Amino acid sequence: MPRKKNTYEKKLEYNNAYNRENYRSFSIRYSKDSEKKIISWLEKQPGVKAYITDLILADMESAKAKKAKKAAVRKAAK
Repeated sequence: MPRKKNTYEKKLEYNNAYNRENYRSFSIRYSKDSEKKIISWLEKQPGVKAYITDLILADMESAKAKKAKKAAVRKAAK
């Protein structure tokens, strides 16, 4: 007969299923030897997730602006 799950196990199972369904996780590894500057910089940030998210959003806006500029140049060249 299978062992009955306790409340903690049920909650953990539910949370894991919820997270798999609703979130996407990314992991980055940095070498302590060759990437010391990056590690040090990230450790100084108040929140690594917020810092990386802000960088990505800024990059997305920059790429969008570059694309719009290229389109405008092509349109003007016609």
